[in-house]
Amino acid sequence: MNAAVGTATSQADSYSRAAPCADPPALLLDSGGVLMLIDGEILADLALRFGVRICAATARHAVSLAARDRDLGSPRAGGADHSFEDLWSLHAGCPPEAGRKLWDTVRAEVPDTRLWSLVNPEAVDLLDTLPPRVQRYVVSNADGKAHAELANAGLLRALDGVLDSSVVGIAKPDPRIFRMAAVALGRPLHQCRYVADTLDGAPAHLPPTVLYDPMGIYPDDTERYVRIRSLAQLPGLIEATH
Repeated sequence: MNAAVGTATSQADSYSRAAPCADPPALLLDSGGVLMLIDGEILADLALRFGVRICAATARHAVSLAARDRDLGSPRAGGADHSFEDLWSLHAGCPPEAGRKLWDTVRAEVPDTRLWSLVNPEAVDLLDTLPPRVQRYVVSNADGKAHAELANAGLLRALDGVLDSSVVGIAKPDPRIFRMAAVALGRPLHQCRYVADTLDGAPAHLPPTVLYDPMGIYPDDTERYVRIRSLAQLPGLIEATH
């Protein structure tokens, strides 16, 4: 592993001298939020333990809105620095104390691969229609079961590989996990595009993140990310950038 990271570091350091590549960029895909979606029913069921009734759609949408606020540092609930749990509670219409207890319970009782267990239909279409020459590699902060989750979802067959943070001992946004993926693909980092639904795991040294924003909740910010509303836009985007 150390040798691979060292090789990848050398590639990253030399990418500014590399010749332009005729191939389209390789895709480094986040799993949760892009390929797999959160199961709002789990959150809604757990909320009942703490006397809160919310629908699955509200619980799921509140996750996206809280992540957006965390990413952008948006002031919410009367202040500029609030936890994800408090931000989620605000958007879910849930008392903050109940929301904190709910998320403590989620972390204690619900594996990541169970919480993020719904296959995104857009991801199925994307992986089925991408040309074979477009490399795609999952880079996920997960609980060690990302390979099994994606295999059970029927998506592993369409991927070139998976890096699970719990398996390799490195988590996003540490640049080493992205370098490991680039080495596995035989590409320098500047020829890779990170595709995610949030910005918290994005590395600073890659081209701007392709931000998958199906709810349309992020503002345009071309210096930080390229925003797409549908994964169907991704093939055209990567073909236009090489």
